[in-house]
Amino acid sequence: MLGYVRTDTQELRVREYQYYRALYCGLCKRMGKCTGNCSRLSLSYDFVFLAAIRLSLTGEAPRIQAQRCFLHPLKKRPTAQQCDALDYCADASALLTYHKLADDRQDEHGLKKLRAVCLSPLFKRAYKKAKKRHPELDRQIQSSLSALSAYENREVTFFGADALAEQFGLLMQAVFSEGLAGKEARIAGAIGRAVGHWIYLADAADDFEEDRKKGRFNPYLLLFGDTLTDQDRETLRLGMTAQLCEAERAFLLIDQYPTAELKEILHNILDLGLPAATQRTTARKACRKKCKKRKGQ
Repeated sequence: MLGYVRTDTQELRVREYQYYRALYCGLCKRMGKCTGNCSRLSLSYDFVFLAAIRLSLTGEAPRIQAQRCFLHPLKKRPTAQQCDALDYCADASALLTYHKLADDRQDEHGLKKLRAVCLSPLFKRAYKKAKKRHPELDRQIQSSLSALSAYENREVTFFGADALAEQFGLLMQAVFSEGLAGKEARIAGAIGRAVGHWIYLADAADDFEEDRKKGRFNPYLLLFGDTLTDQDRETLRLGMTAQLCEAERAFLLIDQYPTAELKEILHNILDLGLPAATQRTTARKACRKKCKKRKGQ
């Protein structure tokens, strides 16, 4: 479900892109240190966004240092050094990944289920380490995912896509605000809740055709049937855009940033990257192929 929170890289200046990549590489290294090398398989830009939010709220400014790694042994790359925000994101990634694999083992079939069965043992050690440091967050993640499963398995009455998206929003609210207090916790929680809500809607829209063909659960299949009209797609875009507006309102409450690059990176993601993903995931399949072809030219 994760993987939608990205920048519009073409609109980043060089120093901002380098800082963004430094956070990515720094998170990768901290995942190796905090939760083990296997946990690096779950590295994603979604958690770079989380790190950028928490750095902005706590005022941390990790030192950037050129380093080599096993994937890039010949050339040093700018890498953010150890800080509380990156260590926390490593733990959060381990918790979410393990629970997602457990969910896939139970609900998926074919290759997705086989992948989850094979990867789960690799992430178990990382999960135990992260759970030990954040037991309450682990319980909240389990609670939200159980509520989602109840909807998807028709154990409770279906109330529409927003009811399910809100559960994932509550999950991300807990992830974003864990360990923070006061104003910082409220801002982080509001951003996490809105972005989590948006992620669920984006994933449902993106998987609509595949879920229809494979007979999997998708809230939009229950709402709109087997076909999405242009009006239906516009309705999806409006709902997703409303959540981005909520995230933007909370983001504007951040008073100061430890670096100018962090502010510009977050502006880029919220104002350009996520709106572009909204258009892409709600477009017709033929339109998506044209967009990919143009990007490759």
